[in-house]
Amino acid sequence: MKKINLITRSLLAIFVVLFFTSTSIAQDEGAEKSDVHKEHKEFKMNNVDVEHHGKDTTVIIIHRNGHDHEMGHCPFWCRKNKFNGHWAGIDLGWNGYVNSNFNTDFPANERYMDLNTARSMTVDINPFELNLNLAKNHFGVTSGLGLTWNNYYFSNSTLLIHDSSKLVAYRMIDQNGTKADMRTNKLTVMWLTLPVLFEYQTNSKMRWNSFHVTLGAIGGVRICSYTKQSFYPRNTTFYLQDDNAAIVGSVYADEHPTRTHNQYHLNPFKLDATFRIGWSFLNFYANYTITPMFEKNQGPELYPWAVGITLIGW
Repeated sequence: MKKINLITRSLLAIFVVLFFTSTSIAQDEGAEKSDVHKEHKEFKMNNVDVEHHGKDTTVIIIHRNGHDHEMGHCPFWCRKNKFNGHWAGIDLGWNGYVNSNFNTDFPANERYMDLNTARSMTVDINPFELNLNLAKNHFGVTSGLGLTWNNYYFSNSTLLIHDSSKLVAYRMIDQNGTKADMRTNKLTVMWLTLPVLFEYQTNSKMRWNSFHVTLGAIGGVRICSYTKQSFYPRNTTFYLQDDNAAIVGSVYADEHPTRTHNQYHLNPFKLDATFRIGWSFLNFYANYTITPMFEKNQGPELYPWAVGITLIGW
């Protein structure tokens, strides 16, 4: 019944504003002719106050339960007093991986995994979000769905081989034995993600004036994976060299990038531990994958990580 009364009052207030505004315009026109103009006009009726300040500003105040709600001053980011987590949006950051000792000091037979971290970017698109309030609209659980693209740019001129019992990589050299000059050499992995996040936020009424901190886990299912190579010298033949310096094959590089889709012995599932913190629309995140990047005994024991910022949140 209170909601109906509030809606009725709001409609009545809008009607009063239209009437009051049209009357004010007529009065202003008359005032301009007589060089008389009132700077402040006020109208009150049944817990609804309408104030007209000058020519351009009208404020509606609805008195409800002892509180004043100024409809004319409410910005677009105002929202109802309810818990709303920080998952939905678009994230951008950097990603990489570490070994079981939490460093990137790889042995000689795994140096093909050396990364160019500056170019290794990750993108998250999280379109759906579900929220469950647990404590006074300040603490709750957030879930949803998302898509993640991990791009790992290799710093060495190597080629990953997918049709073997375990991950293998060969060095790429030209006819003079010089390593191939590669423009792009990366592994891209795409995931469908499902989070379970526990979040505390200080202000559920105004998103722009609220601090939040989040802890949780993000599960992922691999959708696709591929490698991409492109070279600066075009229309050139490069040779594949193994650890014993033997030539085992060749690759012809034309003007088009080469993209090869395969599993590359990657783990089909992953589980990330995640931490998020921010103020207002600014949100930082850090993820660490607690499951190995590759399947057991089919690749190096690596654990991915990602850090970044939310570009757009909703």
